[in-house]
Amino acid sequence: MENTLTTAQREELKALLLARRSDLQAQMQQNRENLTPPSADEGGVLQRNVAREVTQVVTDIEAADLARINRALEAMDDANYGQCDECGCNIAFERLKIEPQTQHCVACKSRWEEATGHAHAHH
Repeated sequence: MENTLTTAQREELKALLLARRSDLQAQMQQNRENLTPPSADEGGVLQRNVAREVTQVVTDIEAADLARINRALEAMDDANYGQCDECGCNIAFERLKIEPQTQHCVACKSRWEEATGHAHAHH
């Protein structure tokens, strides 16, 4: 299926993805630095463990996001970028601008949200 994105649109989305990726990497770097133990007093140890668990969750989410961004950037080089993984249609540029790393068009995403119960349930 022919991709409908213009070169200018692709460039814009690529810039968005790259900016997002560097933000994420900076954020992850910051989180890693926050993990360094400040002091080993008894109370400190406990708090650090809680902070570490919270940071671990955040890092996992960020790692997943980073993987999606990298995948989107790779797809851009193959000209598969901007196509829905599910149905193969072209994802609207407006949607890509909001979420440049998305791999699903609005229709498939809302279907998936309904199927997994993320959206409100229908009667």
